[in-house]
Amino acid sequence: MQDLINIKECEKLYPDEWVLFEVVEVDEKNQPVKGKLLAHSKDRDEVHKVDMKHQNVLTYVFYAGDVIPKDMAVAL
Repeated sequence: MQDLINIKECEKLYPDEWVLFEVVEVDEKNQPVKGKLLAHSKDRDEVHKVDMKHQNVLTYVFYAGDVIPKDMAVAL
């Protein structure tokens, strides 16, 4: 069985990469906390391909980095 890893820890292990987990533990707000690492890559499409193969489990995909560059402003 693959080791479980804290999702926050993966943000440090795979900076500026897309990360895919199989969720095995959530917090009181139903937010993912721990899981099995399924994939990580700088290319979102590569992670998406792996995600499509895991349709029968709860998965969580996130980007472990700044989504909006620090020198950019966003207007809504």
